[in-house]
Amino acid sequence: MHYRGLFIGLTTIDIQYFVTEFPESNRKIKTNPPDILVGGPATNAAVAFAYLNNGAHVLTAVGNNSFTSFVEEDLKSNHIDFTDIIEGQNENPVVASVITSANGDRNIFTYNPSEIYSEINIEQLFARIKPQILLLDGFYPEFGLSCAKLARASGIPVVIDCGSWKMQYNELLKYTDVAICSADFFPLECKTHPDVFNYLEAKGVKKIAISRGEQNILFQEKGNRGEVTVENTSVVDTLGAGDFLHGAFCYYFVKNNYFVDALTKAAHTASFSCRFKGTREWLKK
Repeated sequence: MHYRGLFIGLTTIDIQYFVTEFPESNRKIKTNPPDILVGGPATNAAVAFAYLNNGAHVLTAVGNNSFTSFVEEDLKSNHIDFTDIIEGQNENPVVASVITSANGDRNIFTYNPSEIYSEINIEQLFARIKPQILLLDGFYPEFGLSCAKLARASGIPVVIDCGSWKMQYNELLKYTDVAICSADFFPLECKTHPDVFNYLEAKGVKKIAISRGEQNILFQEKGNRGEVTVENTSVVDTLGAGDFLHGAFCYYFVKNNYFVDALTKAAHTASFSCRFKGTREWLKK
């Protein structure tokens, strides 16, 4: 069955180099030519959803630049429809430099996108797409917040990718049904993961997960806490694994509406993606 997943947030151009080990200071390292990939939290999540579902829809800011057609072709090849919320505007792409070592660890150098102005009519867009689940990554906060409010009013589950703390989460979390957090997500008043659970619960979030790389995923649902096992795997590259967790979760959650089961199956998808280089190779297996 084809489900309608809507993903709103950042699209990046990831330039990924593979090295044996991270260099010391003031050294030049010769490598093979880099992989140039389309990335970004919401976009990669949509890739995983589309892989499982044979389709997804992304709302993102691309604009006019030298990478526009590259982004369009990548999304199309992965069965993703997308709406450019700044279509026709000249906008530089958000570029991320990624250095991946032989054991799969990576360093990323990037920056936040500039503020945008969108003329998209959100009500008309939702009426056309008819989303059954919505994921936001916290970027483009004013636009994302408007979408979250409309989704909440329409009874559409809202999933938030809480990668790192951003001030806009203070408001966005009020309209969130599911928060999937990284191990580094700490609101200003939080120092421990139990603090994070308590903070999100106070915001009204009913379903919460904290992913911790190769460690088990912590979760809370209806006040009950537990762990989802993350399987051991041969790690080649972890780039995008957290995003794929989120996208796969959205697919399994909209399919069966069981929180822990969706987390468990999504964790398997994310672990599988780590066996391959880059963020698209695993899709071919």
